[in-house]
Amino acid sequence: MTRPLLALGGVLVAAAVQAHPLGNFTINRYAALRAEPRTLTVRYVVDMAEIPAFQELQRIDSNGDQTIDDAEQRTYLARTAATLAEHLVLGVDGATLGLTSGATSLERLPGAGGLPTLRIEAWFAATLGASHGTVTFHDANFAGRPGWQEVVADGAAGVVVSASTVPRVDRSRALRAYPQDLLESPPQVTEARFRMAPGGALPKEGERVVDGTLVGAARFSDRLTELVASQAPLGPGFVLTALLLAAGLGALHALSPGHGKTVVGAYLVGARGTARHAVFLGLVVTATHTIGVYLLGLLVLTARASVMPERLYPWISIASGLVVLAVGASLAASRLEAAFAGHTHHDHPHPHPHDHHHDHGHVHLPADGTPVGWRSLLALGVSGGLLPCPSALVVMLGAIALGRIGFGLLLIVAFSAGLAAALTAIGLALVYARHLFERLPLDGRLARFAPVASALVISAAGLAIVLEALARLGA
Repeated sequence: MTRPLLALGGVLVAAAVQAHPLGNFTINRYAALRAEPRTLTVRYVVDMAEIPAFQELQRIDSNGDQTIDDAEQRTYLARTAATLAEHLVLGVDGATLGLTSGATSLERLPGAGGLPTLRIEAWFAATLGASHGTVTFHDANFAGRPGWQEVVADGAAGVVVSASTVPRVDRSRALRAYPQDLLESPPQVTEARFRMAPGGALPKEGERVVDGTLVGAARFSDRLTELVASQAPLGPGFVLTALLLAAGLGALHALSPGHGKTVVGAYLVGARGTARHAVFLGLVVTATHTIGVYLLGLLVLTARASVMPERLYPWISIASGLVVLAVGASLAASRLEAAFAGHTHHDHPHPHPHDHHHDHGHVHLPADGTPVGWRSLLALGVSGGLLPCPSALVVMLGAIALGRIGFGLLLIVAFSAGLAAALTAIGLALVYARHLFERLPLDGRLARFAPVASALVISAAGLAIVLEALARLGA
């Protein structure tokens, strides 16, 4: 067992140096404008993360033989350069300039899960009648796709650039080193404006030392993708250890923000859920998350570049949030009605001898009027697992690319099971903690309305999910 553990230990260390820093879905863009005597040049760079690169490579491989030959690469780069130029608008004093394509290059760099990232460079030039005037630039490539968008402008010897809206020195070394302090909020610059005039070159700014990273942030979920990419033989010991690690990473992933912990807890406490209900929720989350990854992966494979998974995620979030909101609103209405009707545990028709004294000093939470509904449990479980983890999607695509399909699918199941196990454990802890809460000396009215409050928490959580997804869509 020592050898599999050592192999997987190396895998987890390697994971911290291979995932794309801005996420597996991003397409990052960079444009460097340079004013020269009688010429404006544009160096344009595209850095595609693992999932868009996976889709793009399928387009490049026109004959479907799983290799990119020189002819396919040349054809692709010529077509891509023309497309990029169509969406770059460069002008001087209001007159649009025509761009001529120059040198191009294509690089495949190591990424997460055995999938490569893709780097495309293209040079463009526009001829000027005179080396003075106001230059404007607009980049409309990959509109709406998330990622780093950076524009810089500078002048060559004999041309002075002034009044520029963009800096002269970039922050990312042409998308080769991303500053860590900007990973959470990358620049979104698609336009530039500056004046150029003949003259001596301005003193150059000192080369900025970029404290950047070529790799992904050390998130627990990112390490999952390297399990499938390990070169170790798939022996029983390795597979078992990898599945246990995947389950552990899924559990840690569940403890990160989101994933319905608040919803699960509020429902189980307010509806007087049992251990059986908590386990049922966990099973539903496992099944839903696993099926969701499989379906989205198949969609990416079959639809190729026409499907953009990052655009599907907000809509899936909206669907999930609406389900949670509907369940919460329904529970709030029924529990509110029961609370006003005074339905408490002691409303049940059972005999009370006159000499029986309630001296235990606590008030029970309502037990009737809001029974645990299996349909509501199913709906909440589905909503909790509906949004597939991006790293799990990378695992599936990487497993297909590496010919380890069965192993990759098992890793996804283990990851989903670990995620659900953590949610189930939280649910069980809250179910048993509720019994302690019931023994507190609470005011009867407060106890009667506690389930209503838990239903409102569920509704608020669902509404927050919907609003966050709408914000990502730009609404």
